[in-house]
Amino acid sequence: MRELFPPGELTEFAGFVAAVNCGLVIGIMYDLFALLRKPFKSAVTTGIIDLLYYAAAMVLVALTLLYINCGTLRLYLFAAIALGIYLYARFPGRLIRAKKAKKAKFTKKQLR
Repeated sequence: MRELFPPGELTEFAGFVAAVNCGLVIGIMYDLFALLRKPFKSAVTTGIIDLLYYAAAMVLVALTLLYINCGTLRLYLFAAIALGIYLYARFPGRLIRAKKAKKAKFTKKQLR
């Protein structure tokens, strides 16, 4: 029986999809950490939360690369992660931030 994808291509495609998903999760994490950072006005607290975000994103990327191909660095995997971040920021991220801004504007209006 003939396979649809040769084994090497299937693993490369699956790795690309996994890297895009990793980028999407990094985008979601960014919005979650932004919500966590919002109540704090201190620059020190904001810096600490940013460092936690970068550490979490770095661990996620490292674990994803280990899962995909035993940690072998490939440029197309980093491009796929960047694509995932872009896709999140462009579509669902934009809607979430717009809704958040609208809610904040409404809340500010109600507090006056």
